[in-house]
Amino acid sequence: MLVDLTILNIISFLLIFFIGLPHGSFDGAVASLVGFNNRTQFLQFILYYLILFFLVILFWLYFPIIALTIFIIMTIAHFGLCDWTHFNINKYKYSVSFTYGMTVIFGIIFFNENQSFLIFEYLTNNNIYLIQKYFFIPYFLTSLSIIYFIYLSFFEKKLRKGIVEIFFLLLFFYFFDPLLSFAIYFCFFHTYKHLKHLINNVYLNLTNKYFVIYSTLIFTAISWIGGLGIVYYLVQNLSLYESILKVIFIGLAALTLPHMLLVDIVYRRRFK
Repeated sequence: MLVDLTILNIISFLLIFFIGLPHGSFDGAVASLVGFNNRTQFLQFILYYLILFFLVILFWLYFPIIALTIFIIMTIAHFGLCDWTHFNINKYKYSVSFTYGMTVIFGIIFFNENQSFLIFEYLTNNNIYLIQKYFFIPYFLTSLSIIYFIYLSFFEKKLRKGIVEIFFLLLFFYFFDPLLSFAIYFCFFHTYKHLKHLINNVYLNLTNKYFVIYSTLIFTAISWIGGLGIVYYLVQNLSLYESILKVIFIGLAALTLPHMLLVDIVYRRRFK
């Protein structure tokens, strides 16, 4: 089934590509912040990052369904941890993270199930509709987690604004298609929260502010040029829609693993 590239698709892709993806370009600054200080160490960091990036792409090419499943799990964890950090509390870490991560991913899928599975089919080149009937399980778990989140808000005032935020996110997911829903959250919620927390610590703890600017601009330019180049290559055999879809989401998966290891494991241990 071919999908036309609509105006909303184009807006979604542009938001993800030019706002969402580059937020990982701050990983150079994060690396410096957590100990990759001199040139040799920073080059080692880039090497490790690239190795993980290409390993994920290789794994996806050979095991697409497993890779998609792992990517969804990683995304739930990464989004959730970022949202928990934004509350600036030292408790309810796993409950809050699970609620936000599940709400974003399975909220989008629940309100746009057929469109979401069509995207999954494009990303895996497989008919994965057989597992669709089992998605009542994560839907049920998401509902339970939201109820528990509301319960926790009676004891932690900071979480009460989260109820409003979750409500509005679900409204977005209900009214918009999965790509635009994901783009709205990824660009205007996740990226904002991530950069707000990161920039504060970078400018408080790094003396070389110019390095932050230069490295971020260079990594952003590389991600844009590389992404556009791969789209140009894929479009020779695939539709433009499918080409962009693969570049953005498989590219996101490849970037998410090293990004999570750096941000959620190393960085958050020092800067909660």
